[in-house]
Amino acid sequence: MPNKKSRPQKRRRSSIIAFEMIRLDRTATEPLHEQLYRQIRDELKSGRFSDSSSRLPSSRTLAVDRGVSRSTVRLALSKLHAEGYLRSTPGSGTFVANLLPETFLTADRPKTYQPIERPIRISDRAIAIPDGRVGNQFDLGATGAGPGVSLVASIPAVDEFPIAVWERLRTQVLAKKGVNLLRYSSNRGDVDLRKAIAAYLCDFRAAHCHPDQIVIVAGMQQAMLISAMAVLNPGEVAWIEDPCYQQTRRVLNLAGVKIIPKPIDDQGIVIARSPKEPLPRMIYVTPSHQFPLGVTMTFQRRTALLDFARAHNAFIFEDDYDAEFRFVGPPLPSLQGIDNASRVIYAGTVSKILCPGLRLGYIVAPEHLIDSFVKIRSAMDQHSSPIDQATLARFITEGFFLSHIKRMRKIYAERRDVFIKQFNELLGDRFTLQVPEAGLNIVAWLKREEDFPAIRRITVDIGVRPSPLSFFCNQAKLKPAFVFGFAAWTPTQIRESLVKLASALSNRGKDPNHGRHSR
Repeated sequence: MPNKKSRPQKRRRSSIIAFEMIRLDRTATEPLHEQLYRQIRDELKSGRFSDSSSRLPSSRTLAVDRGVSRSTVRLALSKLHAEGYLRSTPGSGTFVANLLPETFLTADRPKTYQPIERPIRISDRAIAIPDGRVGNQFDLGATGAGPGVSLVASIPAVDEFPIAVWERLRTQVLAKKGVNLLRYSSNRGDVDLRKAIAAYLCDFRAAHCHPDQIVIVAGMQQAMLISAMAVLNPGEVAWIEDPCYQQTRRVLNLAGVKIIPKPIDDQGIVIARSPKEPLPRMIYVTPSHQFPLGVTMTFQRRTALLDFARAHNAFIFEDDYDAEFRFVGPPLPSLQGIDNASRVIYAGTVSKILCPGLRLGYIVAPEHLIDSFVKIRSAMDQHSSPIDQATLARFITEGFFLSHIKRMRKIYAERRDVFIKQFNELLGDRFTLQVPEAGLNIVAWLKREEDFPAIRRITVDIGVRPSPLSFFCNQAKLKPAFVFGFAAWTPTQIRESLVKLASALSNRGKDPNHGRHSR
């Protein structure tokens, strides 16, 4: 009889002594079982016990000792079991695991050695990318616009994004497709999304395509890189517009392509070439609304470009980045829609229509290039988010996409009109606006070229930051100008920004030292 009584007492002595370190706060928002779990876990991680004292008290004993319900203790212990901190032996009790989970998660620290100083080698490919940013300058993204900076080019009105509708559709597709959206997905893209995009392009951009021609990509830069790698070998020639979207140069440099800038006239890209100029293998254009000058390529220039591509076995990369936002007359059909020789690689994105954060775009590939495009995409990053793709498919097919475009076109037209009116009133003595038929940007040419350096400094200082037109030029020597964005700001914000800029320029004119500063 005495022996029977001594046995449980011995077990009690060999257990971790009732966890006296635990302090439960009943006024805290953290549930009691979470507090209990966390404190027991931390005690186990501290390792202040031996193999002979690794047995835990029973859940009943621990509940009595800590003054909580047994179910609270069981919840805490079950979580510790699930995470690998405890093990149970039938008939014997609960013990600390021989190896705690941290053993498998925490790497041994390597021995330190005296480093050998050698120069760091960077690839020619990385050095060739025309991007002078360093360090935390990349944190601001492609536009370089931090909080509070206004009138930056190429920023859409993301505050108008229909978040409530998007989240409702996202919940629906998750409920319907569940874990299938968490797996690896098609390298070509969600089939429902490809069908929806093909239908939209055929109906509204006069394209000729079917869903199997479409490859879903992570935005326009990836579309360009995939296309360049599929049709160009390193060292082969691509023509680009000059001035041009700056990411085009960066992407083509990354692909090892030889770039030849071509000037822009009032009809679009200039096709004429000197006899010594090498023929292109690919021609990059923005025919609906040339970036940044805003020229819409004429029908005559479009047909001439297609004839040139057919004659010289070249491909045309059609960047249709914001064709939906046209304010004067109907848009011309896409180049892809009038191409009957499979020379056009058509690319679009939802960055300007919805928001850049989605990182969703698409390529309409000529039939014989489809597999090559998909191979390259699969080697890059497999696929875009399946959840976002499925949500966008529903967003398009249920009519929200088209209604959003119509609503945003109205908003942008109003903001454009406000910008033009306020700009001419406040800054018309210094600039001449070049008002395009479409798009989210406007070019303002300086009336006095010598003012450019001072105005450039002022725009940086006051946080009203249009881009110098020269930033987008390769070889083009254009008169000084700035590219203003207006889409992302309300009429009140547009006026406030323009008043701020006009006031700063006026004060500069009153400063007797301003001439000295600008030299």
